[in-house]
Amino acid sequence: MRTMFVLGLVAVIGLAFGGVSRAEDEVGPHKGPVAEWGDEELHLEVVADAKTGDVTVYVYGNHNDLHKGRALPIDAKTLTLALKTTEPATTVKLEAKPAKDDPKGKSSVFTGKSDAFKTDKKLVGTISGKVGTKPYSGDFKQK
Repeated sequence: MRTMFVLGLVAVIGLAFGGVSRAEDEVGPHKGPVAEWGDEELHLEVVADAKTGDVTVYVYGNHNDLHKGRALPIDAKTLTLALKTTEPATTVKLEAKPAKDDPKGKSSVFTGKSDAFKTDKKLVGTISGKVGTKPYSGDFKQK
């Protein structure tokens, strides 16, 4: 009887903690690595084009919004992406490029360009910015 209880307890603990994923382990709807801002508040997907050096960051709300591809426009004009896979680290300013459904003054898409993205290296870095007056920062790592 005690063995059954212990096995049941182990199963519950495994389900509770084994199902937790970190944003840096996630992949977004466009197959890019994801950074998390706040405590499940916002998710940002980084999608780079190695041919052109363009990078696009898509903003989603919580974990469910990310996996359903539901964009979340934010009150920000720019974001900063620090790419750690280059020597020295490369910083790219991302400009708001509102999607057609984004409300005026908000954007769910940010774009930039750098030759640092013209590589086959896995992307590792940090995205930072302010939403209104609240500062955010989060790391991403491509698998």
